[in-house]
Amino acid sequence: MKTPQEQKLITKQVSRKLEDLRPLSKLSRGPTTWIDYVRKGLGMSLSQLAKRVGVAQSSLSSSIKLEQEGRITVHKLREIADAMECDLVYSFVPRKKLEDIIMDQATKKTLALMKETELHMELEDQKVTVDKSERLKELSEERIYSKYLWDK
Repeated sequence: MKTPQEQKLITKQVSRKLEDLRPLSKLSRGPTTWIDYVRKGLGMSLSQLAKRVGVAQSSLSSSIKLEQEGRITVHKLREIADAMECDLVYSFVPRKKLEDIIMDQATKKTLALMKETELHMELEDQKVTVDKSERLKELSEERIYSKYLWDK
């Protein structure tokens, strides 16, 4: 198990690399299919690409349909990209900084714990007298690198 300091360093390093990819996220929602987009840009017919991939034209058409539906395999995409002298770039691009995703999760877990604690205290006829927002922030920051952060 990594120490919180080690995990924090890993998170920062990964986050820094992934931040460079964020602008690419907008491009991924571009054309209907990348196969057809690049093929047409190259001026290549469907039958020409099928021959380069080594499949029947109907099989390539099926692959295009699968890509459109989001059900094509990475292996098949790489094979078709290679036939068009392209590299397939596969990546996860976080919607926001990793640190923010982690803090959101820590806050969510802390809020759930605070609600449960408040309920028990009410049942015992006790009141919470601390500033909840400040305590929420403190507790969330303590939880950030807990090994249980992502447990349900």
